[in-house]
Amino acid sequence: MTLGVVARARRGLYGAGVLTPERLPRPVVSVGNLVLGGAGKTPHVLHLARWLSGGGRRVAVLSRGYGRKSRGVVWVTRGDGRIVDAREGGDEPVLLARSLPGVPVVVAECRAEAGREVLAREAVDVFLLDDGFQHLSLHRDVDLLLVDCARGLSNRMTLPLGPLREPPSHARFADGLVITKCPDPGAGERTARTVPFPPGRPRAFSRLVPQGLVGRDGAPEASVAPGQDILAFSGLARNGPFRETLEGAGYRVRRHLSFPDHHEYSRGDLDRIAREAAGLPAVTTEKDLVRLPEVVPFPVFALRVAVEFLSGWDEMSRMILGRIGGGGTR
Repeated sequence: MTLGVVARARRGLYGAGVLTPERLPRPVVSVGNLVLGGAGKTPHVLHLARWLSGGGRRVAVLSRGYGRKSRGVVWVTRGDGRIVDAREGGDEPVLLARSLPGVPVVVAECRAEAGREVLAREAVDVFLLDDGFQHLSLHRDVDLLLVDCARGLSNRMTLPLGPLREPPSHARFADGLVITKCPDPGAGERTARTVPFPPGRPRAFSRLVPQGLVGRDGAPEASVAPGQDILAFSGLARNGPFRETLEGAGYRVRRHLSFPDHHEYSRGDLDRIAREAAGLPAVTTEKDLVRLPEVVPFPVFALRVAVEFLSGWDEMSRMILGRIGGGGTR
């Protein structure tokens, strides 16, 4: 049985009212995808959180916390500066917590339970649901579907025959489509035409723009500049684009070590990175950086990236505000 059969059955049960999603007393904006990994969900959640916060809304982030060793509801941060480590909170939620001062980030298998706990302790105007397209047990006011421009829907097959979590036709359940990592709007449009997304709904096209290197404390790092030789390493769903991004930013990647997505770095891995770097600065992703132990045998930095919308953001943002209410803080 493929995952597509299971996904159709689950959507059918919710659509028929046999199963009912729980509704939180605050709007929920979900960011998710159909293809396993690599669509840029975390940078887009960051973008949305900063945009909503800048508009006067009190935001909280809910996530599963993939790869964490804990169970149940875990406060990655209450927004007070204290942050659990990646083993307890998951690498992406910890990255979100470090990047969004003042914003609560909570993980749980049941995101509705996490939302209820947040509301019992914090004033919240809107929840952001990280990787939530398949989390049908929680009502979403906005479902944003992200699709990688270069990868598209791959072979359009669900696991185990392909990389999709759901059939391509389930794109119709999204309220907005974002084609990510676009080299230009034309490439984004070509990919968008391969996604069976209903006409008339908002479509936007974005890319990830390098912002420079940061250190372990998140502060900008000026000692390693474009043009210098570096050793790169990453543990992503797709590692190749990370090297391309570094080289596009002007860094000379002498070697790139690839690890599995959400990789937990062992002492042997760290010794290998140090050996391969041979004195060169090591550069990784911010998601990998939060998984490293406090002490490593080499200088290490992370490439910070930010979302830039090439087109479609005005219409997308109007739709989001219309769904969650256009006013400021309650």
